[in-house]
Amino acid sequence: MQITFIFIGIIGILLLVYSIRILIKSSKNKQVAEFTLDSENKLIELNSTGLYSLCFLGAGFVDNQGKFSAELKSENGNLVKLNKTFPNYRFRQNGELGLEYWNFEINKEGRYTLTFKNLTDLIAKESMLISKRMFQKNINPESLKILLKEIIPTKNRIFSII
Repeated sequence: MQITFIFIGIIGILLLVYSIRILIKSSKNKQVAEFTLDSENKLIELNSTGLYSLCFLGAGFVDNQGKFSAELKSENGNLVKLNKTFPNYRFRQNGELGLEYWNFEINKEGRYTLTFKNLTDLIAKESMLISKRMFQKNINPESLKILLKEIIPTKNRIFSII
């Protein structure tokens, strides 16, 4: 009977160590770029391979009402697939609310071009709660910022919480 509790205790300690490792790794992730949201091309230098996230800074809820999209191209013109993040993680940076919206994986270092299209189809609001969103005005897309940062895989992030 005591061996069972010792075994459960060891598993608990191992999970705690794993969660702390993920937390430390997550806090060491670098912010690569920050810029305003507009339809101009953005030139981004990515110096390491791995997972990255495109985040909206200044909104707690973002939705695509039509054909709003982003396109990331490498130097040789290859498109990088942008995956919509699920769940959309929220965070605060310098007192401003942020939302992870897309993530992507880079296999080759280099320069990339980021372009946003159909900005008028973007809906951004302060609150993620539907009861508050109904009464809020849309945030002007030009007042939002885009943050590009390194991230850890979603499964690691969720597993560290459990």
